[in-house]
Amino acid sequence: MKSNAGFVGFDGTENKRTLLALAQVKKAAGIEGDLNVLLRKPHGRALSIVSKFNRLFGVKAFVSETADREKWEKAGVKIEGGYDDFFAASNFLMVGTPGDEELPYVEAGLSHGCFVSLMGGADRHELLKGLAESGKVKISDELKADFAREFFFGLENYEMFQKAKPRLVQCTSCNTTGLSRLALAARPLGLTAVLGNIDRRHGDPHTVVKASPCAIQFGKGAGHQGTDAGTVFEEVKFAVRASKVPTTVPHTNFLNLIFKGSVTPAQLVEQLAKTREVVVMPYQDEGKKHDWTSEILEAFLSAVERPISPEIFELIVSDAIIPFKLGDNTILQTVSMVEQMSIAVPNHVESYLLSAGYPAADVHSLVDKSLGIMHGIWPDKLAC
Repeated sequence: MKSNAGFVGFDGTENKRTLLALAQVKKAAGIEGDLNVLLRKPHGRALSIVSKFNRLFGVKAFVSETADREKWEKAGVKIEGGYDDFFAASNFLMVGTPGDEELPYVEAGLSHGCFVSLMGGADRHELLKGLAESGKVKISDELKADFAREFFFGLENYEMFQKAKPRLVQCTSCNTTGLSRLALAARPLGLTAVLGNIDRRHGDPHTVVKASPCAIQFGKGAGHQGTDAGTVFEEVKFAVRASKVPTTVPHTNFLNLIFKGSVTPAQLVEQLAKTREVVVMPYQDEGKKHDWTSEILEAFLSAVERPISPEIFELIVSDAIIPFKLGDNTILQTVSMVEQMSIAVPNHVESYLLSAGYPAADVHSLVDKSLGIMHGIWPDKLAC
């Protein structure tokens, strides 16, 4: 099995983590092929990340603009070719550019026969519209179906996507991934709806944004996160507001899970603990309380080895669950934490394995064991 993986926006917060993770999983799976990166301007962040990748495992670098080639080569980076060469050399394409910048890369990838994997923030409707206006890519009925299909969330729909044989998929975003893992865990208990609020960070740790330290910006209506998760779990209704809070990590979700019949917090904790890539954090811990998000992330991360910090692939859910009985239904009020730069990475990697034809039977265990992704109850009831 061989598949060359190409990365656009390789030095972005999610994509650089995806590249590192993919390299590790690819090796464990015995899949041959190169890791290709498309270079733009040789600024310090890009230079340092390329140097790190080459120290760890080696990447093949291509330049977007011929004018920048000499600058990269003077910095000691070997250049394999130009823009079109990059797409021609890649079987799989992970597009990790900022929103509204994906179109030329999607177009070039599809034109060169690449399997294209989009991140959660892309707008497939606008991308398809742009492809139609350009006319450079033939839009078949099969490709239209790829643009209309549900979001890729491998833990739930890997096998379905494998049967569909798509040329393009869109992976769930960070918060949609968190919502989807919650739904996956709670569904066997009779989950019917998820309501609540996501406290989104104003920016990643390195991002400079204009924000008041004493103000929260709340959304007018339900955000895309629940709508996107609803494409995967059609039997569950989602109505989730997304607000912006003046912090960096993590996103913190205050969600009400609504069940038919009687469900206890202990039952939900049990389901969460046995769901892949979900870790339950005890609120009480030998007289200590885990009730601050920053402390919880630090406590969790201190005991694991990850190549970039912060890097938490797992959804962390507090066991401080509040039950509320309403007629024949039960509402369980939950608090969960999403480290936004890493939680979607395992799903990105699964999209690569999907493109390479890796069998569904053991794909999730391969990814979790290769990356050390845990599930269970912190600190000592954890497994990969």
